[in-house]
Amino acid sequence: MKSEDISKYCNCMEEVKRRTHAIHAILSQQHTTPYKATNIEFICLQIRKILELVAIASLVANKDEYARHHKKFAEHWRAKEILTSIEKINPRFYPVPTQQVIDVTTGKVTRVDPVKDGFLTRDEFPDVYNLCSEAIHAANPFGNTIDYAILEKQIPLWIGKLKTLLNHHQIQLLNEKQMLWVMMQANTDHRVHAFIFERVDDPDIIDKMKNV
Repeated sequence: MKSEDISKYCNCMEEVKRRTHAIHAILSQQHTTPYKATNIEFICLQIRKILELVAIASLVANKDEYARHHKKFAEHWRAKEILTSIEKINPRFYPVPTQQVIDVTTGKVTRVDPVKDGFLTRDEFPDVYNLCSEAIHAANPFGNTIDYAILEKQIPLWIGKLKTLLNHHQIQLLNEKQMLWVMMQANTDHRVHAFIFERVDDPDIIDKMKNV
């Protein structure tokens, strides 16, 4: 993965943060539209765009191999189609949420553990995307109406799950030895940072690392 691709991934995540901030501005009533329904529709639009950014960022993380199979990958915009296409190439592409374990004495990270629940799963992704898509389109007067009360209850749950998914996550690259580790808000500058980690199998290198 090239440095410019890592930067593009981080840019996608920065946009996720901006759109999340816009959602919280509506939820906290810092800003509002004249109607509750249009507030909910605005939030659903932002969630849908966030989901698309997650999908597009996954595309960036596997761009070279994806491009070999889909020469016009830049024209893909539907999140579900992007996810399905990438999954055929790299079944383990979806973000893996993690959490840092800090030593209370030294303040240093001792290990990184996987988050087991409370995040937006791969299976939930298309369901949330579809519900948000339905909310931002005019309802068919002869079909089902939009249930704004249910959406209002679900939105905070979706936002919480997205935050848990992305706050500190890993992306498995096509090269099985490499992963992209992402922090959505570093302590130094509060910006997104991402790093390539590579699994080490050489016994001599492992022994040296243990002595560091």
